[in-house]
Amino acid sequence: MNKTEFAKRLSEIMEENNRTARDVSLNIGQNSGYINSILNEKAYPSMDVFFKICEELSITPVDFFDTKTRYPEMMNRIIPYLQKLDHQQLDTITKVTIAIVENNK
Repeated sequence: MNKTEFAKRLSEIMEENNRTARDVSLNIGQNSGYINSILNEKAYPSMDVFFKICEELSITPVDFFDTKTRYPEMMNRIIPYLQKLDHQQLDTITKVTIAIVENNK
């Protein structure tokens, strides 16, 4: 993933979570313009800071690089609940989800 792709993915995830660059920068212990420097492709975060960004956005590093998954934070919120359902309940959720997606085409 190059700087452009990295910046785009970070921007997408922040937008999906209604987070500002300033807010994320300050919450990870950086100066207020830090995330903007990444979004403007002037910098890459260190690994330590990248992990802090992921934690701040409630995603995993795998979620960050999985560009096919939209709204990874929301997906991570629902998975623990899905894991508690039995087979029949999961089947019902699957059918409802498929119906919603098919109706949105």
